[in-house]
Amino acid sequence: MSTSGKIRIPQPVKQVVVDAALLPKAVAKPVATKGKRKAKAAAPVLATPVAAADGKAKVNIVAPVAPQIAAMRQKLKQQSVQSQIARIDAAIEAGTVSAADAKALVLALALKRLGSKDVAEKWYRSHHLENFGGRTPAQMVRGGELKALVAVMRAEAAQKKA
Repeated sequence: MSTSGKIRIPQPVKQVVVDAALLPKAVAKPVATKGKRKAKAAAPVLATPVAAADGKAKVNIVAPVAPQIAAMRQKLKQQSVQSQIARIDAAIEAGTVSAADAKALVLALALKRLGSKDVAEKWYRSHHLENFGGRTPAQMVRGGELKALVAVMRAEAAQKKA
């Protein structure tokens, strides 16, 4: 019996023998059409599993990725995110963040908290922050106070998590 999906090398494959009656009788595979004309409905091609004379069939079973490998991949993703955050923080500290990048950063932080891009954009332009004399986040970004704004937004996010 052939497999329809791709098998990655690190995934172990084991071939087992099962009762052929447990397998689907026919597997429908759509036929790709050639040319620019569109077909009204793709005609399925039926493929039947190969069953031995005794009613048994061989099936390939692909094992999932080992937990150690999944944990390592998660750790690498976390390290990548942490290094990106460190680069952004260094750029904020040095004052080398462009106005467009600063706006994108503030909107991304607001989006996490507010849930909608439109609401985050409205908050960015019109929400007056009491901590900063009633100025909006947009005014603070234009005034070069990105570091203070991001610090307050991160502190608020940490309070909501706790």
